[in-house]
Amino acid sequence: MRNDFKTLILYDLNKVDKIWSLSDPRKNNVLAEFILKAKTEFNIKNVGASGECASFFTNTIHLYNNSRNKPDEKFDIYNLEYEYWSKKASGENGYYCENYLKANSSPCNREGSFNFFIENLKELKKLIKNNTHSIKIDAYVGYYSQKEIELIAKYSDRLIVQAFGRNPETSFKYAKKNLEHVLNNNSTIKTSIVFSTRMDKMGYFFKFNDLEKSESLFFDEMNNYSINFKKNLNLDGFSYHTFSFLEKSVSYYSYRKN
Repeated sequence: MRNDFKTLILYDLNKVDKIWSLSDPRKNNVLAEFILKAKTEFNIKNVGASGECASFFTNTIHLYNNSRNKPDEKFDIYNLEYEYWSKKASGENGYYCENYLKANSSPCNREGSFNFFIENLKELKKLIKNNTHSIKIDAYVGYYSQKEIELIAKYSDRLIVQAFGRNPETSFKYAKKNLEHVLNNNSTIKTSIVFSTRMDKMGYFFKFNDLEKSESLFFDEMNNYSINFKKNLNLDGFSYHTFSFLEKSVSYYSYRKN
């Protein structure tokens, strides 16, 4: 596979579930075949499912996993993507407030939304406990305090940390404080840097620079700021959101080279 990606995280599975019930083994073959192909033909080692609440995993994704007999058809990662730091989503009349917080008698503010996020991580940890197929919990995080990330790291296996700049330099500046919070907690949790591949973020940069160079430049910025990051953080590579945008940039880069 181009650029040797090892992990694939699938989004919008709730929309797939509306067409083909993912909890029904008579209908979920379309997803099973996709995951199987990714692992066996494209050398993907781990496939993750992304969702914004634990109930989606409990009622849909975990039932899908348990309905499949082959490990190569199963999800290996449950990725919780719930942006509790969003004032708009967590505030009064916001998306999280209306869809989750009120129903759980939680206040519609950052504190209430953060507590909801932590409770969902705890539920996911319970869900995968003693599971015969190994599953890891990813937590997607953007703006957090040192106290918040200490709790998040306690209930997850890997952090997916935003670095949404337009080039490696601005991306590191974006992520610097977040990485410092992880570092200051002396946490050994795996930490992956996520770039946005949209044109108003890193997408344009990727049209003229390959991924290896981009990652190297990010590490250069990191090391220039402090050698402690690379030395003491348990860095777990880079993530790219979204593949469809990245593919266009990489194709343009390849076309220019040829």
